[in-house]
Amino acid sequence: MGATLSSRVQWAASNAAATQQTADHQQSQGNLQTSIVNQDLFHELIHLIETLVTQHATEAKAEFKRPLQWTSVSLRPSHFSAAAAAGSGIWTITTPTPKNPKASVTSVATRADGSPLFTLEQQHHAAAGGGAGSSDSATFIAKVANFEYLNKVLKIADEMKLRELQDILQANPTPINTIFGISGSNSNTVLIDAFEAFSTETDPKKKEINGRLYKLLLIINSFDLDLLSAAVKNQEREMHLDIPKVSSELQMLQSFSGKDSKCALVSINWESEYTFANGFKAPPWRQVYGEICYIEVQCADADKFIVTATKDGFFVNKGYSADDKGHEKLNYEKDSPSFLTLVDLLKSKSEHFSARIDKQDYLYQPENVGVQIGTTVTISDAKDAHDSKRDEASSEDDEQEIHAGNRQKDVRKNAGTKKKTKGTTKSRTTTEPSLKWRALGITEEAVAAKYKRDKGAVNGDRRNTDGSKKSTVNRARSAPNEEESSESEGEASSDEEVQEKRNDNNELPAEYYQILKLVKYLRCGNQTATIIAICSLRDFDLNNEFNQLAIRDVGGLDTLVNLLDTDDPKCKIGALKILKDISKNVQIRTAIANLDGMQPLVELLRDSDEEIKCLAAETIANCAKNAHNRRSVRKYGGIKKLVRLLKVKPGSKEEAVAVSGALALATCSKSSKNKEAIQAAGSIPLLANLLESTNEALLIPVVGILQECSSDENYRMAIRTSGMIKFLVENLSSSNEELQTHCASAIFKCAEEDETRNLVRQYDGLLPLVNLLDNPTNKELLAAATGAVWKCAQNLENVAAFNKLNTIKKLISLMENQPEDVLVNVVGALGACAQTLDGRQGIRESNGITPLVGLLTGTNQSLLVNVTTAVGACALDGDSMVVIDRLDGVRLLWSLLKSPNPQVQASAAWAISPCIEHAKDAGEMVRSFVGGLELIVSLLKSDQSEVLASVCAAIANIAKDEENLAVITDHGVVPMLGKLTNTRSDKLRKHLAEAIARCCHWGNNRVAFGAASAVAPLVKYLKSPDEEVHRSTARALHQLSMDADNCITMHENGVVQLLLGMVGSSDPELQEAAAGTIGNIRRLALASEKASMST
Repeated sequence: MGATLSSRVQWAASNAAATQQTADHQQSQGNLQTSIVNQDLFHELIHLIETLVTQHATEAKAEFKRPLQWTSVSLRPSHFSAAAAAGSGIWTITTPTPKNPKASVTSVATRADGSPLFTLEQQHHAAAGGGAGSSDSATFIAKVANFEYLNKVLKIADEMKLRELQDILQANPTPINTIFGISGSNSNTVLIDAFEAFSTETDPKKKEINGRLYKLLLIINSFDLDLLSAAVKNQEREMHLDIPKVSSELQMLQSFSGKDSKCALVSINWESEYTFANGFKAPPWRQVYGEICYIEVQCADADKFIVTATKDGFFVNKGYSADDKGHEKLNYEKDSPSFLTLVDLLKSKSEHFSARIDKQDYLYQPENVGVQIGTTVTISDAKDAHDSKRDEASSEDDEQEIHAGNRQKDVRKNAGTKKKTKGTTKSRTTTEPSLKWRALGITEEAVAAKYKRDKGAVNGDRRNTDGSKKSTVNRARSAPNEEESSESEGEASSDEEVQEKRNDNNELPAEYYQILKLVKYLRCGNQTATIIAICSLRDFDLNNEFNQLAIRDVGGLDTLVNLLDTDDPKCKIGALKILKDISKNVQIRTAIANLDGMQPLVELLRDSDEEIKCLAAETIANCAKNAHNRRSVRKYGGIKKLVRLLKVKPGSKEEAVAVSGALALATCSKSSKNKEAIQAAGSIPLLANLLESTNEALLIPVVGILQECSSDENYRMAIRTSGMIKFLVENLSSSNEELQTHCASAIFKCAEEDETRNLVRQYDGLLPLVNLLDNPTNKELLAAATGAVWKCAQNLENVAAFNKLNTIKKLISLMENQPEDVLVNVVGALGACAQTLDGRQGIRESNGITPLVGLLTGTNQSLLVNVTTAVGACALDGDSMVVIDRLDGVRLLWSLLKSPNPQVQASAAWAISPCIEHAKDAGEMVRSFVGGLELIVSLLKSDQSEVLASVCAAIANIAKDEENLAVITDHGVVPMLGKLTNTRSDKLRKHLAEAIARCCHWGNNRVAFGAASAVAPLVKYLKSPDEEVHRSTARALHQLSMDADNCITMHENGVVQLLLGMVGSSDPELQEAAAGTIGNIRRLALASEKASMST
């Protein structure tokens, strides 16, 4: 990242001078060129950073003298949510609020000066303009202060990490100056300057920091030398072009091509796919002139032309022209100057390309796959490979996917057009199938070999039926395996985990050979024979797995997909009926994904024949259970087409089309990106309209869409505001259990907001929800119903209504012999009901305390969070606390403080507080737990705000007992509490101040708090808008003011003026504490005056 980097990086020519002049100030106005050299350099830098972090972990943690700062185009706070949700705990994500509309991400780890090692902050003007909800269009400034966190950030950027590196280098043209704090412009003396700084430093801490930086500099310098050596070797090789170099640049440009105006090119591809034995694509009689290959280019602002690649560079030839006999031939004559790179040639040829090429984003490929001659790689192939490795986190752009699909389609179309042209002229080259199709095993030779293996020697004819538009071979592509696909979607709902079972029996049944014959007739090309073969195939039991796989094994699946492109509606309908039945099989869905069969299915959604549209939608509904197929439906514009099928009047004849469309959308909605696409297509009013139907076959998939999509906040708001809650409540009383399940599940997810809970009560939805608890046999319905009850019970008015409906008794009866998802919801509902006095009494009278305490020994983390909450709420009742104590519930709660899950720790600590407060002889009970006090004090080292607040609340109750207070003081509770006083969380401030107030009652703790610098930050708490914070803070200040030094500190920080306004508060406790504090300060002042007068 030193001199070699600065010399190798390629800047745009118009800004190169300005960039060089401003490099010392780390403010570059220039842009990096889009070139294969820069792309390779970025890959080398990523390799350096990853190697540095893995092999030199200590040096990677060394703090930069100045952080690298850049404007990030691709990173957003949402990309860090997946890491935070996974429990990594290294990021703090701030979501926009009306008071603070700026989103931000900071690392939990900090530098020596206390600032985060990484920050991502939204700029002021973007936040003001876009509001809290426009983070996608906002501008974010990123700062990173060591290589460890730079590597983490680049991993989160995933396929956009090359773009992030580009932004970093543009903002920091000489990054080594920033990292090591070099002010001069001469970076050649970096090692000398760093060594002098290291050797002359006397401060041990600074010397240690400089030592790590010096080691880091040596490592980077070593890499710089390797980079220089590689550059010299590359320079020697680059004196002449070869086919791998041309292929690399061609593939890069293919990733920037498409019909969209933002793309640099419309299309670019080999003029011929044929490759000679030496790897060249130029014919032998042209190779003697140094020609390597020919490239066909279509620019947005120019006609299609042919580029010749030679060993010395690139030039445009005169293209195709007709000879005397009308035969079209390629004129190899030079028609332009020569250029060293293809990018330079295209810049001179097209203004559109020149204006947009440097604005394209590189696509990161984590594995360096060798170039395969004769294989065309498109952006969609690369994107699919990256999608299969990415978490839904992911930041994939649907529009880019569509353009990528269009580019792939254009390549196929252009190839077909070219083949047709060649058929009318003298053949120039003999096209052979690329390695990609050979690997898939769908070439003629592979199919023939497969048939020979299955049944002697079978003719593998690959001809289409009459009227076929194109072959599946042109459309087929390699799809990632299902495990990878489901990772890319970020969904756990994909059912593609079943492994293929091979039949080892060599004797195949007669049906296998009959299907083989019928498939052969499908391929014969005779329309009548094709229809007869389809009808005969439908006579087989297509729900039988063996018959389904037999159709695939004998090559019938790709033929059926081909038939979808015919012009004969009977062939389409017959093929769709077979595909609809066999696509219920997991392996068939995967095979359809490999054939890219979703594209013709999506196209059929626009057919004028309603039966074809219905069958296509139902087939998509089956196939979309495969995550790769779901992504393909979105990619080919299928979401909008499916939503259009919902535009029918309930009860009309067209309702069958809507049923099929809703079934497909219900399956597609298992993907988060598809949910966004469904809403963007205007589905909400159409779904609301269809809810008025009385047809359960339509209502089930419609409500299924709603319950899948209601996990998204925007959907919940749309469902609430469009009046769909009423229909969901009404259908809870349906006789169809599947419809009831979908409705209850939708309410479960929508009731996250209190407005929805009120609507459910207003529409009399609580009674049917409670009635659903009487059906314990249907576990799926029970899980949905108990979940809905749980969320609705978080409204106190709903709790009162549930108490009248005897809900608590029904819930307690469901706490035995139920799956964990039901138990989580049941216990959550009991915890919500226990927030009221009647609820706690109802749980105790129904003998619910015993099963609740028994669940404290479980391992399910979500269940433990809900159980501890419920037990803590029940502990507010004195009689219930007696039962909890008798069952040793407090000890079980205390043991959960050892859980590695911070949510379990926090909920256990919250539950311990009321247990201590309402237990008889609580002090002795707490002391009986061996190591319990030390454990709870140690949790003050947690970095989770919720854990800290709950522990402080527990310590405030523990400190009421003098002996326990003495023990926790010996364990160092005072300095630990003092370190937490700089928090900005009002919830933590409230309980922290209360804990400090209680701890002041022992020994010299008041003096110790002053020595721990805890007094001044407490004064700032009085500026909080929360009155409960004022009350607990005033109590703490009152206790601390009994020490003279603390009084002086309070007075210096302006506490008197703040407390004077609180003396007139309506809260008597706040009045008393504020007045007492002021009185202590005043008495100290009078004593000081008296002492000064006496002297």
